[in-house]
Amino acid sequence: MVSPATVAVPVEFLSPESEGIVVDMAGDAPHLHRLEEMGIHRGCRIRMLCPGETCLLAIEGKKMCLRLGSNMDIFVCPVANASDSNAPK
Repeated sequence: MVSPATVAVPVEFLSPESEGIVVDMAGDAPHLHRLEEMGIHRGCRIRMLCPGETCLLAIEGKKMCLRLGSNMDIFVCPVANASDSNAPK
């Protein structure tokens, strides 16, 4: 569940195996349209598999590589994984 106090961050700020809910996307219309065709839209849950200039993401059970550049951004609110809540502190 996303906390109201959670601040949106660019998707590339997610650490490996962490998840976020897409809250906004920025870029020119053709790039945003392509992201939506790939299943990336507001409200979808993204899991970062491998961060980097070209990152590997899991979205709705599909793995995909995505290269974000200066022409588009995806902003997410990080969410706690259910498995994290049982982890020792």
